[in-house]
Amino acid sequence: MRQLLAQGDGPVPPALRPLADALASADHPRSVLTWLRTSSGPKILAELVSQNAEITHASLDALSQDYNTTHHFRKLLVATGVLPERNENLARLELWSADVLARLPQHQMKIIRPFAEWHIIRDARRRSSRGRYTTNAANSDRRDIRAAIDFLNWLDEKQLDLAAAGQEELDLWLTTHATRRRSIGAFIRWAGARRLTSTMALTAERTGLPTQFITETALNEQLKRCLNDDQLPLDVRIAGGLIGLYGLPVVRLVELATDRFERTGDDAYLTIERNPVLLPPKLALLIEEQIARPAVRSMLRPPQDGRPTYLFPGVPAHRPITAQRMVNKLRQHGLEVISARNTAMLEAVADLPPIVISDLFGVSASSAHRWARFAQDSWTDYLAACRKDDAGPPERS
Repeated sequence: MRQLLAQGDGPVPPALRPLADALASADHPRSVLTWLRTSSGPKILAELVSQNAEITHASLDALSQDYNTTHHFRKLLVATGVLPERNENLARLELWSADVLARLPQHQMKIIRPFAEWHIIRDARRRSSRGRYTTNAANSDRRDIRAAIDFLNWLDEKQLDLAAAGQEELDLWLTTHATRRRSIGAFIRWAGARRLTSTMALTAERTGLPTQFITETALNEQLKRCLNDDQLPLDVRIAGGLIGLYGLPVVRLVELATDRFERTGDDAYLTIERNPVLLPPKLALLIEEQIARPAVRSMLRPPQDGRPTYLFPGVPAHRPITAQRMVNKLRQHGLEVISARNTAMLEAVADLPPIVISDLFGVSASSAHRWARFAQDSWTDYLAACRKDDAGPPERS
């Protein structure tokens, strides 16, 4: 560590001392040695030290933003206190947008830059200042900017400018870009409000309803496997159980901190959003085991400075595992994710009022009511089909 962080025989600079101390006292020294020998992070650090450059977010932003090198290296510096926390989703959106805008032709730049900077990114900053600005939100904002660029590229191919294009051109573009309908909406509304186009509008789109489900039997079998199969990793068993029992979306699941778990006598509770939920005994034991022995081998020790300890820690351990990584782990072991969550929600709204679903599962009241209407409509359609076939429906469990 001294060879890496100090110039010649000099001492480690005070700004890098927290990093040196954290890595030198790691619980798994072999992981540190492997990182030093094989990762690109130490090479970046050695170059910055040799240049006597101040290590800041801005200095790292000036480097290539490869996810597996610069991004992971930045997370390590934040975890050890060398760099302050920042909303990385927002920062990466800003960096990405600046790179994309710089490569646009001038006539597109005049339109896309104000849309991206004054509309999309300004709104992202506002959401970030109020609390969470998630990876999913950042990905959605990128799709909105990409859709606007793709639409202008298509207009260029047709030798049209935005002011001359009308509803017919938008509808024609949507026939070959149907999956971009939701993303292009932000740009069309923004352009119309600023009179960059006066004849384009998106017709109201019906709110998408869930289409992926598994049978109640399949859901119960998956739950039994999560609770009883010792061959599954511990974190996978817990995540699969929480999805199947409470319909938790993975983006909220990975944010659960260990202090949300509480045992009172023989009963154990997990606070989801603001409400303590009684856990089945087997799931409670699995969570207790996970808290005592988290299923991750990080170079750094878990934080001891008051920051939350996550039920599903990532690397470094002061951050949770990413939602996509959790989804991949569940699928790797043959567990359904979206379809299992949808089925669990459908069963829940059949038995509980929407306001309870909203409070208990952390979904919005409007979303809970949509689920309730969807469940009622689905059951009504099923009864009608049974009567049409002169066959009585099975008893509901």
